[in-house]
Amino acid sequence: MASNEIWIEENGGFSRTIGGKLLAHCFIAMFLGFVGGFVWLIALADNVFHILPLPRMEIQVPDQKELMRNAHTGTIANSMYVMAMVALSPWLRFSVRQAKWVYYWAIIMLWGNVIGYSTAVFTPYRGIQPVFENDIANLVSYFTFYAAVIGAVVTTGICLNNALREARTGKVTHAPPRNAQP
Repeated sequence: MASNEIWIEENGGFSRTIGGKLLAHCFIAMFLGFVGGFVWLIALADNVFHILPLPRMEIQVPDQKELMRNAHTGTIANSMYVMAMVALSPWLRFSVRQAKWVYYWAIIMLWGNVIGYSTAVFTPYRGIQPVFENDIANLVSYFTFYAAVIGAVVTTGICLNNALREARTGKVTHAPPRNAQP
């Protein structure tokens, strides 16, 4: 990313370019969450895919229905969380430094969860323990979840700090009533 890129608008929210790039990550991750939901649906249907007028097909998917659900809902929930950060950024009034931290850590959080949820399906340890016994899927899941947790703490901490700062300013402005005459 160019060093002279505009990170924030005058109101302290993400610039359209930065917000757009972050939203692109969100929509790609959300699409992958929908794919995870489709695979979960096949698992719920006992490995059968049958949508008329297509012929019935048996597709073998891992027998981890709960983890398939997580790959669907967790990925979509994380995408929506980052979308909320983008949408609420004008109210959070980031500094340039905060905007950069939120941007990069939100991407780490988002993709850490996408990869973690997707690989957890293929390991008995579910990516929640650092088991080093020839289980690459578990290690990938564990360490990407670990990075995602750090990203969630950093981004949420910055957003919470700024929300509390804005709440403490005590500036209450009221819009004039709709029927008010100038």
